[in-house]
Formats: sequence, C-alpha cells, structure tokens
Amino acid sequence: MHSQRYTRAIERNLAELQRAILNRTTMVGIEKVGGVSSLFLQVTYFALFNDYVAHCIKVFENSTRAASFWYIYRTDQGLVDAFAKKAKLDIASLEAVSAKLKHIRDQTHFHIDSKGVLDTKSVWRAAGLTGKQLSAAVDAAWSILTHLQQSLLLPETPLPAYYKVAHVLERVACIESGTFKS
Repeated sequence: MHSQRYTRAIERNLAELQRAILNRTTMVGIEKVGGVSSLFLQVTYFALFNDYVAHCIKVFENSTRAASFWYIYRTDQGLVDAFAKKAKLDIASLEAVSAKLKHIRDQTHFHIDSKGVLDTKSVWRAAGLTGKQLSAAVDAAWSILTHLQQSLLLPETPLPAYYKVAHVLERVACIESGTFKS
C-alpha cells in the first residue's frame, strides 16, 4: 500500500511535466517559424522558456525535502528500475540532468548569484545542459510516472491535442501574418 504523499507526488510531478511538455511544444513551434518579429511571440517564447525550466527544476530536484521525481524513485526504486530497463530509459542520465539543473537553479534561475550575475551565459555553459538532454529527461520521467500512475490506477494526466507542434506552428504563422483569430 502506497502513502497518500507518494500518490500525490506522482500526480503533482505529472502535472508539472505536462506543463513542461506543453511549454516545450509551443517553443518548438515558435522556433520552427524561423524567427519571429512579433513582440508578443518574443515575450511569449521567453516566458515559456522560463516556465519550462522552472517546471523541470521542480520535478528533478534531488533533495530529501522535495516530493519530486527522486522521492518517487527512492520510494519505489525496484518498480521504477524494472520499468526503466524494459523501456530502455537511463536513470543515470536523469541524475546527470538533475545535477545540471541544480547548478542553473542555484546560480541564475531562481537566484541572482553574485558571481553568476557577471556572466549568466557562462552559468549555462558550465552546467553543460543541452535542450536535447533536458527534453529526453522530461520524456523519460513522463514515461516512468505515467507507468506508475497506470499501475496504481490513478486518474490519468493527459496531454491535450495541442501537444502536436504542427498546431502551434499554424497558430504562430497566423500571429506573425496578423490573421490570427481566437
């Protein structure tokens, strides 16, 4: 029998990942346009990026005080490891992404570090986190947590139809051309 904290942690982490995935999808749609001139879209992109990283930081915080992915992992490590092996997901790469996100969080994302403020880009370079690594970690955590959610018969956390980049690209093109109608 799993505790209420454990099941709520799965639900909350999936909600955070759902938002991260939707943010990422929208950013990719904006990027595929090949550059935007609309100030609205530029501000939207920066806000989505900030929110994407914030959701990821919450999910991948590796602290005993957080009910993050790592709390779930420590609670049911055998089940997670078995699923990860079957699905060919690398838990060590998730740990690496967690460490890189911690560096970013501590130096620039949630804190304006007195040294990091001198060169914010160097903080990101030092972390060595690529978009591809973060995206893979998000997708792996989503797979693991949806597997746990299904095994515990918890309510599903779906990805809306908007999850497709083509939908975003279509809307961005309309905003850029001035023909967007909500």
